[in-house]
Amino acid sequence: MNEVRWGIIGTGTIAQAFAADFKYAKTGVLRAVASRSKESADAFAERFDIELAMMDYFSLINSHEVDVIYIGVPNSLHFELAKACIQAGKHVLCEKPFTLNEQQAEELFELAKKYEVFVMEAMWTRFNPAVEQALEWVEEGEIGLLQSIQASFCINGSQDPEGRLLSKELGGGALLDVGIYPIFLAQLFLGKPDFIQNQAVVGDTDVDVFEQLLLGWDAGQLAALESSIISQQPNRAVLSGSEGYIEFGQNWYQSKSLTLVKADGAEHSIEFDVPGVGYQFEIEEVNRCIQEGLLQSPNHSWQNTLDILSTMDEVRQDIGVFYPGEPEPCDHDCDIEHHHHEHGHHKH
Repeated sequence: MNEVRWGIIGTGTIAQAFAADFKYAKTGVLRAVASRSKESADAFAERFDIELAMMDYFSLINSHEVDVIYIGVPNSLHFELAKACIQAGKHVLCEKPFTLNEQQAEELFELAKKYEVFVMEAMWTRFNPAVEQALEWVEEGEIGLLQSIQASFCINGSQDPEGRLLSKELGGGALLDVGIYPIFLAQLFLGKPDFIQNQAVVGDTDVDVFEQLLLGWDAGQLAALESSIISQQPNRAVLSGSEGYIEFGQNWYQSKSLTLVKADGAEHSIEFDVPGVGYQFEIEEVNRCIQEGLLQSPNHSWQNTLDILSTMDEVRQDIGVFYPGEPEPCDHDCDIEHHHHEHGHHKH
């Protein structure tokens, strides 16, 4: 395949940030955008110098002008649109969370195998140079044995009950919107946890607005994670080991700095020259994988996505947050001992 041609579904905030960073990617061409409104698609195309503006999602999905489609719409639409893209033979980069739950993701990955298309969750933080450097330091033993992780992602978001953050119908809630990032970080370094404890606050719209998670592994590691859509934080992350620790700069998920502190107090800091927010790195990964004929990225695999969704599914079941169409396998009086969880939830 020559230059990989991209289309974008959606014209909201996340799609705008993605399109703005596309110019920093070393490969690929941004060819088309689709919105449910022709006016919105036209304005987006003009702003980001995109040749084709389409007035509905399926015009783009069925277009011969694009090879891969980035899905940047509310969570509740991810499954349906990704499925349509795959069945149309399009490669897919779908914004996180990839789907609402693990079962939906499994279905999409099976379809991707059948149609032989590349599919990846847009976990853009995975490809951030600071995260790549932290992985390298941990693998090289710079902090000895990694023993604990602390990470938070808290914002004071829109309190519109019908907006994407708080709407159950749109797949809202702190866990899927921002809590997914600390979970991703913990599982990137330590794998899927062996037990989960959580405390959550459920808001008036019956989605979670704030939670603290403690993930544990049988080998003795712990991760303390916090997420919120009703409060601000510096949003830092620290990887602690037997011989030192690694600290990300503020807003660690898009951090442009990293500090290694050894047990003797010696410090080594790195600043990364990253233009824009940093979406270009996942774009380059998708282009590379497509050019190499891969169906999934070895750096953020289908199993990585399934493991993250599995953790979030278990937390949501514990706190009683379910989305339309999801089964509610367990009422509040049932025995959940087999989940190895301790939990609590409060109304906000």
